[in-house]
Amino acid sequence: MHIVLTGATGTVGSAVLRACLASPNITRLSILSRREFPLPTGEGLDTKKAHIVVHTDYTSYPSSVTDLLKGAEGCIWAQGISSTQVSKPEYIRITYDYPLAAAKAFSTLSENNKFNFVYVSGEGADPTEKAAALFSKIKGRTEVALRALPSTPSYSALNIFNVRPGYVDPTAEQRSSLSLTKRVLTGVAGPIFRVLVPDKVSPADILANVLVDLATGDGKPVPPGIGVEDEGRLVRCVGVRRMSGL
Repeated sequence: MHIVLTGATGTVGSAVLRACLASPNITRLSILSRREFPLPTGEGLDTKKAHIVVHTDYTSYPSSVTDLLKGAEGCIWAQGISSTQVSKPEYIRITYDYPLAAAKAFSTLSENNKFNFVYVSGEGADPTEKAAALFSKIKGRTEVALRALPSTPSYSALNIFNVRPGYVDPTAEQRSSLSLTKRVLTGVAGPIFRVLVPDKVSPADILANVLVDLATGDGKPVPPGIGVEDEGRLVRCVGVRRMSGL
């Protein structure tokens, strides 16, 4: 199966990248990135099936890009940024405009007229947009907009999944590559979250496996259960943990 991945250098995306390279269900991996970067290596990681597609404008997908993605049947949209790092217009552009443009463009890539689009949202996302936090409003707005796409004839091939991780707990390997400041922060925050609110913790490798399963699955709604909402199209942090056996 051919899968598209974005955000491959971030905490969630880098864990997903390793999971994709290790998955026997993925035979081709197209990584959308603003720049080239070295792929991870190690036992069980098949880098031969991966190729980086350098792309800088995530609001537009010309044929020069979509031709390279042709035949893909799923996408894990792990690209994102903190609302504290950019201006409000730029945050909306990255968090809302980018995934909406991609989902629309990718809807015609698959030869079997089915495409799984897995959007990495976050706990605290508010589809009603009544929350005060910009993060909550825009993540919620994006979830709603993505879910509405399949009801439009032009995008009926899309199977949308919104996934809301909580505190993303980096793997030991990821922590070793962080800056000293971030290592200290995760070293303090991680144990606190794991002890006080374990249901709000999403271990990066566990989350990655669930995202890959959704992207490579049959596109049908997730079966009912704790942490699964919106007719099987929304998986919350506790749902991710349950699905992975935690």
